[in-house]
Amino acid sequence: HFYKRKMSVAGTGKFMSKKVSKVRWMPMSSTSQPTSTTLATGSWDDESNSVVVWGGAGLGGEARQLGSAEHPGDVTGLVWLSQELLAASSSSGSLVLYRVGGMAVAQDWPQLHKAGGGGCTALACHGESLATGGQDGKINVLVSTQRSPVKVYEKGDSCSITALAYTRTSELVSSNMRGQMKTWDLRSNSQTPVTTSSQGAGVTCLARHPTQSHILVAGGGDGVLAVWDLRSPSHPTTLLSAHKAALSEVQFHPTQPDHLFTCSQGGDICHWNGASIRRGGGPLDSFNQMDNMNTTSPWLSSEAVKHKVETHSLVAKQPLPVNSLDVVGHSVVFGGDNEAFYVLHNVIF
Repeated sequence: HFYKRKMSVAGTGKFMSKKVSKVRWMPMSSTSQPTSTTLATGSWDDESNSVVVWGGAGLGGEARQLGSAEHPGDVTGLVWLSQELLAASSSSGSLVLYRVGGMAVAQDWPQLHKAGGGGCTALACHGESLATGGQDGKINVLVSTQRSPVKVYEKGDSCSITALAYTRTSELVSSNMRGQMKTWDLRSNSQTPVTTSSQGAGVTCLARHPTQSHILVAGGGDGVLAVWDLRSPSHPTTLLSAHKAALSEVQFHPTQPDHLFTCSQGGDICHWNGASIRRGGGPLDSFNQMDNMNTTSPWLSSEAVKHKVETHSLVAKQPLPVNSLDVVGHSVVFGGDNEAFYVLHNVIF
């Protein structure tokens, strides 16, 4: 029952002969810079995997390789700490911080998690802080300049941790394959979570709203997208049937968070336009609600989201899984098991 519309997006693809596990735009240096043209990719399921930085991926340009580093194991997480530093986690249980110029190793943490089975399965950052989660259920909190973790939750979970998100400097949310989400207070010495919530199917990915840190979206192995208000974490505010297959990643647009993007193991890439919810319409008794929504986020108004959000596929369904996507300015990048990544421009008009 979602309204679908077609649109013209310009795009270019880059074949890289390794399956793509992660794609991430380099963060912009200032708000005056309209978009980023540099991105990083990580690969998986190869004898030798790599982290590659690409430049020139702007409108009308073709991405060219700026630097590359061999990476032990599959790249399971990729985050930019700054324009110079890029962190990559691995199925071998390690985390490596690369200095982008020559892709030299600035810092590495070789055995944060047990190798085998999955190693390090989740990675998040907030400023200088990094957090990793593993198949072993352990959570490490690190600072980029220190070798030993600042904090370790040895038994963060009894099953594999699937995703992590910082909601603020001192608060971390972890998700697991049983569909549970746990909130951790990093200032406390307690080894137990502050809250535990559940959304049914296993959680595969998390994204935090860029300006309202209490809003978190969680993608499920059942293709359902849950919107959470962490101020009342007993149950999700909204559940949306996003995809027919497991969600790979969900991303808010960093400066226009009424726009949300998802990709799936079924090969879909979707753009969710929450701005259409703000435009409103409907019976008079909803006006107060609309007023209220100008200050809150449209993603928290559960009925309106279900009936008014515009969603459309950015590209035709891909024959193989799409594992990762990222958005900055007017540009989306996505990549997956067809050993290529694609950059789409003019995604938001």
